[in-house]
Amino acid sequence: MEPESEEMLLNAAKKAFKDTFGVEPEVAACAPGRVNLIGEHTDYNDGYVLPMALPLTTIAVGRKNGRDQIQIKTMSENMGETTLTSFPIPSVEPLSKGDLKWANYVKGVIANFKGAVPGFDAVFVSNVPLGGGLSSSASLEVATFTLLEALTGLSAHSAIEKALVCQKAEHDFAGVPCGIMDQMIATIGRENHAVLIDCR
Repeated sequence: MEPESEEMLLNAAKKAFKDTFGVEPEVAACAPGRVNLIGEHTDYNDGYVLPMALPLTTIAVGRKNGRDQIQIKTMSENMGETTLTSFPIPSVEPLSKGDLKWANYVKGVIANFKGAVPGFDAVFVSNVPLGGGLSSSASLEVATFTLLEALTGLSAHSAIEKALVCQKAEHDFAGVPCGIMDQMIATIGRENHAVLIDCR
């Protein structure tokens, strides 16, 4: 069975957003899953890795809501429950881990984002398999960071900075001591290209 195309995922995300929040989203972001060709378990041991992005994607759509609340929802069953969850913006109350595992990855990125994060609503859709070794969590993190860039107009100074923020989110909010490979390839990956990364 062919995976859903990015266009199909984007349309599904837009429809879910309109159905959930009653308005159209204003911004969209995406990030791919990945496969690693050479260098398993070497990224957190200062080694070399050779990953490449896959045509499997997490897409996020959103818009500012003018309130001190963030509301997020996933429409992908492979992320867990498709329920809406909400929490205050970080300037009102420091973010903490909750019961929804997928939402913790989003919270971790928001908590570590350098700029002031406004209240916003967002929907996430993904066809990256969960727990399949294809970096669904990094895909979600990088899509979240890119969405925040679009919402705030503030961009990371470099791909490395962006990947490091997403890695820290996984460390702090998911308790996973991962290396930098997954977040880095989700940030800089290009179609039909493998990327040699020196993780020192």
